[in-house]
Amino acid sequence: MNTTAIHLPIIKLKSQIESHLQWGESNVWNNYDFEKLSEQITEKTSVSLSVSTLKRVFGKVSYKSEPSMTTLNALAQFLDYEDWRDFLVKNPENTETPPPIILTTPPVSLPPLPTPKTNFWNRQRWALVALVVVSLSIFSFYFLSSKPKYNPNDFSFSSKTMLTEGLPNSVVFDFDASNANPQDSVFISQSWDVRRKVLVNKNDKHHSSIYFYPGYFRAKLMIGKEIIKEHDIQIKTDGWLGVVEADWGIEPLYFKPSDIVKTPIVEIDKPVFDKYNVPLHPTPPKIRLFNQKDLKGIMTDNFTFETEVKSGLPEGTNACQNMTVMLQARNDIMMVPLTSVGCVGDISLAAFGYFVASDKGDLSGFGCKPNDWTKLRIECKRGEMKIFVNNKVAYMAKITNASTEIVGVQYRFNGPCAVRNTWLEGNTGKMVF
Repeated sequence: MNTTAIHLPIIKLKSQIESHLQWGESNVWNNYDFEKLSEQITEKTSVSLSVSTLKRVFGKVSYKSEPSMTTLNALAQFLDYEDWRDFLVKNPENTETPPPIILTTPPVSLPPLPTPKTNFWNRQRWALVALVVVSLSIFSFYFLSSKPKYNPNDFSFSSKTMLTEGLPNSVVFDFDASNANPQDSVFISQSWDVRRKVLVNKNDKHHSSIYFYPGYFRAKLMIGKEIIKEHDIQIKTDGWLGVVEADWGIEPLYFKPSDIVKTPIVEIDKPVFDKYNVPLHPTPPKIRLFNQKDLKGIMTDNFTFETEVKSGLPEGTNACQNMTVMLQARNDIMMVPLTSVGCVGDISLAAFGYFVASDKGDLSGFGCKPNDWTKLRIECKRGEMKIFVNNKVAYMAKITNASTEIVGVQYRFNGPCAVRNTWLEGNTGKMVF
């Protein structure tokens, strides 16, 4: 890496990541360590940084250019900074100051000053006044900071999607933030993740964004860190959609439905990867499958869901063959892990407000043979949930979030994958995907 103005802050960033992970110095990390870091960054920030990108940043592979802003933002957010700029502000470079010049002058003898007479009651009075002033200042700070700075009724925020369904899809936001103070910044956030907000001019009236992935999003109009207005946006698919995942803000590779929908199976196999010139070695690409509909009435606290999934062979860096099955609800989600039996020690389950990781709970029931068909069944009655893997109870839990409608299914794989026999049933009927 070239020594440039950005070089020293990156060294600080890497040092903080090393301290955070406690894996020792990065110059002794192996490929597995960078795979693990990549997974943790994705889980924490929803930004996927490849192993090769991380190796370049940490100096394991030589390169001439600087990391992209997407990469720097993700690494900073992994350390709980808002973004790369926030990291720079909170980690200023040390500046050397010249030593003070000391001037020597001949000593001058002065007559001793008279000793003032101390009044005990005056000291007590001034101490009491100081205490009252400090107390009022603290009270005023917390009282004023807890009050909203703006009235939402003084602003407007709405949107329209260009396509009824299908990806990519553009959304045009209409807003009026002219009542914001000149010194305050105005942002639009496309989703729940306010770290990905976009700066807009308060005097503008429109802002357009592209959604590269389907889902159910809550867009926000923000002034500083204060959320002024928000509303929901649903980006739907036209049946099954398969993509090769890309970094945030970068268009992914979309597979044609005719190449992957092989009724009754949805499959992305090696011939499909070859057709699109997608390499499988040494690191298989991250694959996502979606089927996002405008479902009505199938609620998160009362449903039955079933699907069968399969991964390709454990080639390259895909030894664990991790698979994730997701149920997308309105502003909520369920994420069920499936992995090879030897890898159940590093997975987590999220279910509409309930969360458990393998370091705190027994998730061994989610171990399977990923390159064989694995049947997943979820039964939920009045918020009581049972998850079955190959007809055996893998886990039971109580859903804690308020009930809302399920609107679609999603899957995550590494490399070749297949899905079949997927359906969802609730009080309003049964939906076959």
